[in-house]
Amino acid sequence: MTHDKWHNVRIKLDAEQDETLAEISRLSAVLKSELEADLEDGDPDLYEREKTLALLRNLEDKQYSLSQALASLEDGTYGTCENCGREISPERLEALPYATLCLQCKALLERGMIVRPAERSSF
Repeated sequence: MTHDKWHNVRIKLDAEQDETLAEISRLSAVLKSELEADLEDGDPDLYEREKTLALLRNLEDKQYSLSQALASLEDGTYGTCENCGREISPERLEALPYATLCLQCKALLERGMIVRPAERSSF
């Protein structure tokens, strides 16, 4: 990729990370207010709390992935599949700039045919 392309990728990742962190902060405040209201009312709304917690977990995972993508941009490994080492297609990175697997490896992972490289060391 050219220097301009890397710069544009960094801008996109930074913007997405800022949006994600803002949403994490907003949902954390919502969760806190739900907990405070539940303590006062004595009638907890578990469904809403669980939904908010699930959204927070997903956003925290996304934020971690964005941080990893920014780190890989710094160390020169951005755009390389962490499983097979091949280049991740530009179209995939355009759609999901924090992707760490090529489409083929992602499909294998979803079918349970491979284990994410980070999880291999835990066996």
